[in-house]
Amino acid sequence: MSGLSFLSCKSVHDRLQTGTIVRDCTGTYVRVAENEDYLVCNADILTAKKDGEKVSVVYDHTKECAERDGKIMCMMYHENKGMISIKSIK
Repeated sequence: MSGLSFLSCKSVHDRLQTGTIVRDCTGTYVRVAENEDYLVCNADILTAKKDGEKVSVVYDHTKECAERDGKIMCMMYHENKGMISIKSIK
């Protein structure tokens, strides 16, 4: 029984979501649902995609964004639901 409870506590990764790319001076975001933006930590993976383009991405939520450390961003506020790291584009 303890093996079963261990498996049920395992966190879920590799989410697939379709959204729209949104860029501004604060960073690159994937917008899903009704204006739910997620800040993309590894935005370089989306450089070939245009602002406003629809994409389907596999991602993990993250609490740290090392790719943005040391980069100068503007002071504008961009509401978001959290940070993600994109693993692949479908």
